[in-house]
Amino acid sequence: MGQDFHLQVKISAVDHNDAFLPWDKPGNRLADSVRVCQWVEEAGADAVHVSTGSFFPHPRNPAGDFPIGTGVHSYDTMLSSGEHTLRNYLLFRFPLTQPIIRWLWKRTLSPSPEGLNLAAAEQIRQQVTIPVLCTGGFQTGSYVRRAIADGLCDGVAIARPLLANPNLVQQWAQGCEVPERPCSYCNRCLFHVLEDPLGCYDVRRYDGDHDRMIRELMAFYEPDGFQAPTAPP
Repeated sequence: MGQDFHLQVKISAVDHNDAFLPWDKPGNRLADSVRVCQWVEEAGADAVHVSTGSFFPHPRNPAGDFPIGTGVHSYDTMLSSGEHTLRNYLLFRFPLTQPIIRWLWKRTLSPSPEGLNLAAAEQIRQQVTIPVLCTGGFQTGSYVRRAIADGLCDGVAIARPLLANPNLVQQWAQGCEVPERPCSYCNRCLFHVLEDPLGCYDVRRYDGDHDRMIRELMAFYEPDGFQAPTAPP
């Protein structure tokens, strides 16, 4: 790629492999990942991107709800791949197993996904000299600024909140600390993307108006790009 090509290494700082099934082994610890980050810095990486979890989706990545209903309708797309896909699909479909899955998912959830990996990012940043980025549901402007100013990380990575509010950064610049319609961390986007266009599918954010939700979602794919939504008449 050449020496001028920016190369980041994304790492699960703490696996939390037992977050869903308590009888599984916990996996890599933070101390293990700190050493790996030191190795990748020595090898020439330009930055480290700190995440978490040992599988996907994981109760801590992406943290939030587990939309079983959406999974029932879209997860069958993956039946031809993955070691446990068929097992998971059948568990989603049976009403008797759905409460168990929800309990297993939620038993280790943090009260808020925002900044979930900052403590790990801070520890890694203290042990390397290259920039450290952190992912984890960021959508509050003051929270992001404070995390960077306090030296917890050098920058943040944002995914779901930008699907919910593509103009999130512009809202911060205009003095709005939290979006008027924040991401709900419902994770419907995660399961819909298996069959549908990438976007926010939480109809509650659109006052229950399904047609409005689809219009705003599909605006991503228009030639002129996304325009900030206006209030409904």
